[in-house]
Amino acid sequence: MFKKTLVFSLAVVWLLVGVCTIASAAQNVGNASQKGSVLIFPKIDTTNIESQGIARDTIIQLSNDYSRGVMVKCYWVNHDQSIQDFMFLVTITQPVWFRASDGLGTGSYWGDPAASNEMTVPPFFGADDNGSVGELKCWAVDFEGANQISFNHLSGTATVLDYKQLTAYQYNSFNFTARGVALNTKVGTGGDIVLSGANLQYDACPQYVVFNFFSLSPGLLGNNDGIDGTIAIDGGGQVIKFNKTDLTLVPCKQDLRQDRVPTCTKAKFDIWNENETKYTGAYQCIKCWFEGYLDQFGITDKYGFGGEKFTWYGLHTAMGRFRVSGVNSTICNGFNSLCKSQVTSPFLGITSTQVQFLPPSGPSELVAATGAGAGTGEVSHILWDVGQVAPEIPGR
Repeated sequence: MFKKTLVFSLAVVWLLVGVCTIASAAQNVGNASQKGSVLIFPKIDTTNIESQGIARDTIIQLSNDYSRGVMVKCYWVNHDQSIQDFMFLVTITQPVWFRASDGLGTGSYWGDPAASNEMTVPPFFGADDNGSVGELKCWAVDFEGANQISFNHLSGTATVLDYKQLTAYQYNSFNFTARGVALNTKVGTGGDIVLSGANLQYDACPQYVVFNFFSLSPGLLGNNDGIDGTIAIDGGGQVIKFNKTDLTLVPCKQDLRQDRVPTCTKAKFDIWNENETKYTGAYQCIKCWFEGYLDQFGITDKYGFGGEKFTWYGLHTAMGRFRVSGVNSTICNGFNSLCKSQVTSPFLGITSTQVQFLPPSGPSELVAATGAGAGTGEVSHILWDVGQVAPEIPGR
C-alpha cells in the first residue's frame, strides 16, 4: 500500500512543466497559466468506499483579482453527466474555497466555529453514499444568471485529497478568456458558451493535448522473465521509481441543460518513445468524462485498446510522450446505451503519477501535470440553462 503525502518539490516541478508548456500554445487557446472568464476543473473526486480503504475529497479554490465583484455560475458534472448547478457572488479581490463532499468552504473549518462568511454550495454527487468522480465548470454571469459575461479576472486550483492513503495533489484550472468583449458585458447568446478563439467569443480548446510519461515497470505487471524495466532515478542520496500514471480527460463539447445529449467520442492516442519510434492504434471510448490508468486501456475496459503500448515492454524506453485528440469513430458506436452517435471533440486533461521512494518500504507520493495544448480545435459549445429575469410592471 502506498503511503503518499503532499509533495511540493516534485509536484511543483511537474505542474510547472505542464503550465509552462501549455502556455506556449496559440494565444487564443485556453490554458492553465492565465486568468479567464470560464474555468474548467477536469478532476473532482469524492469517492468514499470504506470496504476498499478509499476516502477522497477535493478542495476547490477560486480567486477574483479585480476591484469589482462578480457572480459565478458553476456546474458539478459527474462521470455519467449528471449535473448539479449553483451560483454565488465573489466580492472585490476575494479568494474563496469549498469542499466538494459537503459544499462547505470559506470561514467554515475546524478550530474556528465562530468563523463568518461561509461558502455554502451544493455538495458534489454521492455525499450520502459512495461518493463520485467528475468535473467542475464555472463562468462569470450577470446578476440574474441569464447571460455569461466577460470577466477575465478569475483563476482557480483543485486539490485532490486521499485521507486513507495520506496523499494529495493539486492542479490549476483551465481558463478561457472572453476575447474583444468589454468587462461585465454579455458574451454571445445566453446559455451557449462558444469556445472558438474568435473575437466576441471565448478562447478555443486545443486541437490536441500532449503529456510525457514514464513507462510502467514489468514488476507491476507480474512478469518474471529477468528483464528489469523498473524506471528508477537516483539523486540526492535517494532512489525514486515512477509507477502508474492516471489520466483524466474531459470533452470540451458539453450539454449541461436538463434536456441534454451526452457527449460521446473516441480518444485517439499517438505515442512516441525516446528513440522517436511512433506507436498508433491505442484508443478509449468515452462518454462525457474519463479516468483510467494508461496501461489499462483495453484490459479493465473492453471499449479501449493499446494499454501495453504505455508499458516498458511495449515502449522499450523509460520515457514516452503521447498526443490525444477526440474523434468521431464508428468503433465506439453503441459502447454505451446512451451513446447513439459519436462526435469530434477537443479534450482537456491532467495526469497524476505514483512516485515511490526506494527501498519498497519508503514513502510514496502522487504528482500531477496538466496537458500541453497545441493548435485550435474544432469549435466547441458548452450549453446551459439560463436564469429568468424577474418581470417589472411598466410604470413603476
